[in-house]
Amino acid sequence: MRSAVQKSSIPESRIFVVRDLIAKHFDPEWHAHQEYQIFLVLKGTGTRFIGNTVRPFREGDLTFLGPNIPHLWRSDESFFERNSEGATHGIVIYFKENFLGHLLQKDEMSQVKALFHKARKGLEFFGRTGKEVSCLMRELSRHHGMDSLVLLLRILDMLAHTREFNQLHAENYVYKLKEAETSRINIVYNYAARYFKRRITLEEVANLLNMTPTSFSRYFTMKTSKSFSNFLIELRIKHACKMLAEQEQKNIAQICYECGFNTLSNFNRQFREHMKMTPKEYRKEFMTL
Repeated sequence: MRSAVQKSSIPESRIFVVRDLIAKHFDPEWHAHQEYQIFLVLKGTGTRFIGNTVRPFREGDLTFLGPNIPHLWRSDESFFERNSEGATHGIVIYFKENFLGHLLQKDEMSQVKALFHKARKGLEFFGRTGKEVSCLMRELSRHHGMDSLVLLLRILDMLAHTREFNQLHAENYVYKLKEAETSRINIVYNYAARYFKRRITLEEVANLLNMTPTSFSRYFTMKTSKSFSNFLIELRIKHACKMLAEQEQKNIAQICYECGFNTLSNFNRQFREHMKMTPKEYRKEFMTL
């Protein structure tokens, strides 16, 4: 496995780095780095793992992460198939907190400084802000020099002044895993993301790490702040949300079984517990947006 920390790097000669990511699928490794990161999905679908949160992603997904928050954008399984014609496209901006130097301490930058503090909990943006920042990031990827710096400052200013965002964690997310542990969690996350639609036993996932089921259960809970069973349910629920929103031709029972639930009653109960509404209510609410 590659290193989980310092995966990105900013040359000493650069203030920030912008990368245009085009590939068959996004990088399937759970990793973290010391830079701040703004990431925009332009093409592709899947599940993103940020800290201990699980969410589906698709075109327009926009996030801002503080340093050392482990993350993974795991493309849907269809993108990994040998003959797949699917492709992903994203734009990512990396910068360090001190890239503005003493300017960050000035009154004019107070809201940007507050934005950086909020980003340590992980942020996702939506609505008009997401669309406008998306346009600016596309433009930024085509510029260099002073023009690119001006565009980045415009993006940060827009993100700093909007209310169209959700925090991903209640507190600043603290990266607690060592590199070897991160590699082990990466194995589990990718396995779960690939096979969650069928029954996954504790024994089989424990075998991936050469652990007993009891030891694995204790280890996973300690490192991720949730049990593996709850993690798996959350993964299935988020996929169900995606299907409810995008596949109108499928009824709720079909979605239930395709997401890995054994009974409709259990699916409805778990969905209500996680989403605070029934699958039917969720679909109706999404369709009225």
